[in-house]
Amino acid sequence: MEKLVAQAQVYYIIGYARDSSVYTDKKWVLGRLYLTDKRLLFKKLDRYIEVKYNEIVSLEEKDKYPRISPPLGWSRANILEIKHYEFGDRRHVLTTLISADFDVTLKLRAVITKIMGGKIAKLTELHNKVLLLLYLGVKDTMFMEYLLNFPQNIEKIIEDLKFRGLVNSSLLVTSEGSKKVEEIKRGLEERYLRG
Repeated sequence: MEKLVAQAQVYYIIGYARDSSVYTDKKWVLGRLYLTDKRLLFKKLDRYIEVKYNEIVSLEEKDKYPRISPPLGWSRANILEIKHYEFGDRRHVLTTLISADFDVTLKLRAVITKIMGGKIAKLTELHNKVLLLLYLGVKDTMFMEYLLNFPQNIEKIIEDLKFRGLVNSSLLVTSEGSKKVEEIKRGLEERYLRG
């Protein structure tokens, strides 16, 4: 049985971007967002659009967004950016935007992250190595694969790091990611001193 976890009135744009194409003619829709334990449901009048948690690739909070005005000319945009597969089609990634009061976007992100957290495996040694390489400025995945002895699923590892908020969409390590890097460095130092 599907369970309702949270709901809020928000502005949203579904499909603001598809892969690398951006649709600047899209308008904000005022509607209701329902978070269940299985999916996000966007409601406009009596129509629902769903995004399943297992189709979400990344989740990021932004105070402004390029080439788009905040709804009703809000001075602070508070936009939650969700990149997800195109409703079951894993060949394409859509960007969906949600805008609301700062407290609302913060709460929505926390709830979604908590629900998704149970579905994401623990950080592996490979996650840590990829995070360290990104921290050192290595963004080229082919070079990364070479340095790490050609592991499988390096793209998936990077998406995991993005989803956890350790890396942003430009592959720059976030402040949360920097804390994790410090933790990894401390672990390495201890191992080195013991050995």
